[in-house]
Amino acid sequence: MARRHWLDPLARKVLQAMGDLPQDAGRTGKNNRYDQKPEVSPNWCIDVNRASAEQWRQLPGCSEIMVDQLLRLQQGGVQFSQMEDLAQLLDISEGLCEQWRPYLIFRWHGDAPQLPEQAPLNLNSASPTLLAKTLPWPDERVERLIAERRREPFQNLADLQERLCLPPATVEALIGRVRFGSRPAGPSLPPRG
Repeated sequence: MARRHWLDPLARKVLQAMGDLPQDAGRTGKNNRYDQKPEVSPNWCIDVNRASAEQWRQLPGCSEIMVDQLLRLQQGGVQFSQMEDLAQLLDISEGLCEQWRPYLIFRWHGDAPQLPEQAPLNLNSASPTLLAKTLPWPDERVERLIAERRREPFQNLADLQERLCLPPATVEALIGRVRFGSRPAGPSLPPRG
């Protein structure tokens, strides 16, 4: 008689379903509920802050544009601490968030950031005064941001980081605190009087 594993039955079945333990002898029939695999079972998970392009592409609905943006931020040293940050950055629906959630692991590599406490600031349309007051940046960096957004609105955090040459810690501090809506219509400078 085959010797059974010492684990409780539920733990044993989970390990067997994952392939870490061999199936019990005598439990190989088609009608046996233990041999049936669940319809949706994540066989893999990805570390959001270390994922490769191939891993991102395996997620349903993850476009090449999303993959490119995520990899650019990762190369710039930016990390995510929660699903909400990722959803906001990629502008994905709640339904897609729920599809991705079982596959994503948010491991922070280094010191963890503080979560945002206020509504996101629109970097493409906020007044220079509001930018200077809200962003803890040197005046020169705020002026460079304003000059760059006049040339062309920022598309996302990766675009902002690349165009302003921001260090990863600065970009991480912006996650969940800023957004990138379009500029208001009309001239960017006040009319001369």
